[in-house]
Amino acid sequence: MIRRENDYLKVHSKLKYLTFLFLYFLLYLVAKLIFGRKNNWLFCERGFDAQDNAFVFFKYMVNNHPEYHCTFIIDKNSSDFEKVSAIGKTVQFSSFKHLLMTIGCPVKISSHLFGYSPWTNLTLYYRRNKTVDKHIFLQHGITKNYHAGLCKNCCCGLDLFICGAKPEYEYIFEKFGYDNSVPQYTGFPRYDLLNNNDLKNQILIMPTWRSNLVSLPDEQFVRTKFYLLWKEVIENPKLITIAKDAGLTIKFYLHSSFQKFAHLFEGSNYVEIVKYIDENVQSLLITSRLLITDYSSVYFDFAYLNKPIVYYQFDEDDYYSNHYEKGYFDYRKDGFGDVCTNINALVSSINDVIKQNYIVDDKYKKRIQRFFEYRDSNNCERVYDSIRRLTNGKR
Repeated sequence: MIRRENDYLKVHSKLKYLTFLFLYFLLYLVAKLIFGRKNNWLFCERGFDAQDNAFVFFKYMVNNHPEYHCTFIIDKNSSDFEKVSAIGKTVQFSSFKHLLMTIGCPVKISSHLFGYSPWTNLTLYYRRNKTVDKHIFLQHGITKNYHAGLCKNCCCGLDLFICGAKPEYEYIFEKFGYDNSVPQYTGFPRYDLLNNNDLKNQILIMPTWRSNLVSLPDEQFVRTKFYLLWKEVIENPKLITIAKDAGLTIKFYLHSSFQKFAHLFEGSNYVEIVKYIDENVQSLLITSRLLITDYSSVYFDFAYLNKPIVYYQFDEDDYYSNHYEKGYFDYRKDGFGDVCTNINALVSSINDVIKQNYIVDDKYKKRIQRFFEYRDSNNCERVYDSIRRLTNGKR
C-alpha cells in the first residue's frame, strides 16, 4: 500500500512538473511574440522605488537613445511613480504584464539582483534555462566584502556586473568566479548626478542595517547595542552643542530595512529623524557637508564628492560575524575618514571636521583619488556602451 502511494506521488509530481513546463512554454512564446524585439529594455530597482542606478540610467536612455523601447517597473502607489511616468513608460509591479515582460524582454537592467522579477523563484528558474536574454546588474552600492550570493555559481545568468570603482572591479573579477567579460568598470550611473551645488548647513548620520536585528519586535530592538549607541549619538549633549554653535541640522537616516524602527528614535531642535518617504538618499548625500556612518556603502558616494566622512564602528566583530566575509576594503588602511569606536572619539572627530571647515585631510584625499579612476559625468554612457557591445556580440 505504501509503495503504491509513493508511486502515485512520484507520478503526480512529474505531471505537475510537466504541466508547469507546458504552461511556461506557452507563456514564453506569448511573451517573446509581444516583447521579444531586440530594442525592448526593462528597468527596475525594487518595484516600489526609483532613486538609484536603474532610474538614473533609465532617464539617460529615454533622453539620449529614443530608438530603444525602455520600460520601468514600479508600483503605481509608490511616491516615485509620478517622477518615473513623467519620463517614460512604466509597468505595474507584479502585474501580468510585468510577468510577460520579465520573460519576453531581451535586456533586463536592475540595480537590485532580482529587482525586475515579480517572483524570485521564477527568476532563478528562468536564468538557469535562459538562452539569449541579457541580465545587467547595476548594483545599488559598491561591493566591498565577499558576498557568496553575488558569485557566478549563485547568480545564474548575469551577463554584466557593473562596478563603480577600480578596486571593486578587480576584487569581483578575482573572487566571484566570472570571466573577464562580465564585470565591467564603468562607474555607477547615479554618479553622473553627484555634485556639491546644493550644500546645506547639515550633517548626515546614516548607519547601515544588521541582518540579525531586522526581524526583532520593537520591544527587543530598543534593548540592542545598535539602538542604544546610535540613540546615544543623536542625544549627546556635546554634539547638540556643537550643532547649535555651528548652526547645523543633524539628519538621522536609517537604512531602508530599518525604517520600520525610525519611530523609536526621537528628534530635537537640532536632530531630524528622516523617513524614507520624505527624502531620498541621493538628495541627502548631495546636500550634506559631513557623513557619519558605520559600514554603509553610501560613504563611497560621499567620498566621490570629496566630502569628509567619520566612521563609527562600535560593533565591528559582531557586524562581520553576522553579515558578509570581510573583503578587500580595510577601513583603517583604505578608509576615507577617521574610524571611531566610542562616543567621545566620534564627537571629537566631528568637531575637528567642522573646525577645519569640512576640508578633507590630504591622507584621505589621496585614498579617494586612488579608488576612483573615473572622475567625470560619463558613467551612463560607459554603461550603455557596455550593454550595446554585449547585445551586438562584441564583448
